Amino acid sequence: MNTFSGLAGTSAKDEDGTIYSDLLGVDAEGNLVVAELKKGRTPRDIIAQLLDYAAWADGLSESQIREMAEAYFETRDRFQGKTFDDAFRDLFDMPETDKVPPLNRGLRLFIVAEEIPSRVAFVCRFLRTSHGMDVSCIDVSTFETESGEVLVNTETKVGDEGFAAPSAQQQRPPLPPRWSGDTPVKQEVWDAVREFTGGDTGIEFAMKDLKRTILETNPNFNMRNLNPEIAAGCVNSCSRRHYSRTEDRYWKIARGKYRLYDPEKDKMEEDSV
Repeated sequence: MNTFSGLAGTSAKDEDGTIYSDLLGVDAEGNLVVAELKKGRTPRDIIAQLLDYAAWADGLSESQIREMAEAYFETRDRFQGKTFDDAFRDLFDMPETDKVPPLNRGLRLFIVAEEIPSRVAFVCRFLRTSHGMDVSCIDVSTFETESGEVLVNTETKVGDEGFAAPSAQQQRPPLPPRWSGDTPVKQEVWDAVREFTGGDTGIEFAMKDLKRTILETNPNFNMRNLNPEIAAGCVNSCSRRHYSRTEDRYWKIARGKYRLYDPEKDKMEEDSV
């Protein structure tokens, strides 16, 4: 669940009262994301709860999403006074000249818990593979080292499977699978960066450069994974804190522009990670 920005604790009104989702957000492609977060063992009725939130979120207009987001920004110092578009470009490292994608063209659902029962996973897998719903189940466990450092481990129980072909009544195109083939996304992105730069730390690259490089060899690659993988491996990007960290591989030059990380010359301020 590392591909979107979230609005924790967001609530909204409908004709039946107030709706509270644990996490509402958008990913880099503008898809709306609804996540239910549970401590301990997940109850079976969480699926009905998640579908209730999904039905509500599916009907949100772009203006409603922007209004909720900008109201939430006023409670967070980092985004206070920013418009939705400004915050989106900031978080996903988009150049100011790039347009924010249309919002809510797709819907992604997540159940995140310390323990997901097999029955819950079974039903979610059915919704995913037989009905084309982008629903994922993720187990989260924490460990504390002797030094007091807390480590978080995540395991995807449901979410790597493909999607069913849409029926004639479905208007939205099918979403691509989370992974893009036999090669892990992290390796696919890393290979593309090395191919484009030739291993030269002085050559700059942008997301559009990597997209062209990747699509030449893998036209089915899921581009929603590209931004998070770059952010997770970018040493000096403030966006890195939102993703599961990977190796130190990239160096951010400006918004939307990167190069390979050179540990011999690149210096990093302690508060920039």
